[in-house]
This record gives sequence, C-alpha cells and structure tokens, in this order.
Amino acid sequence: MKATKKIVLDEDLSKVGTALRRAAKQARKIAERTHTPLVIYEHGRLIRTRPSTTQSGRASSRSR
Repeated sequence: MKATKKIVLDEDLSKVGTALRRAAKQARKIAERTHTPLVIYEHGRLIRTRPSTTQSGRASSRSR
C-alpha cells in the first residue's frame, strides 16, 4: 500500500504520527519484557494480545 503525503500546516501536528508509532513500539517492548497483555484498539474493538517475539510490530496470538 502506497502512503500518501499530507500537507500539515501545524509543525506539532506533523510529528504526531511518528510519535504514535514510536510509543506503540515502546509499549510492545514493555509488554513483552513484563509478560503482560498488550491492548490494541482495532476495528472498533479493544483486543488483548500477547506480544510475539517472532513478528516485528504485530502480535500474533489474539485473545479476549
């Protein structure tokens, strides 16, 4: 999927996407290190997952 570039006039707003991705990556690392579920909001639902060390960026096993 090709990412589209959007023009944002506010400098702070232009950095939000990067900050959210960085925070998500850090949350995955913490959940993996502490053996706690990672809660993800996806398709209008909250999903608890166990972080997987085999996949980069996404958890593989999902539970409620």
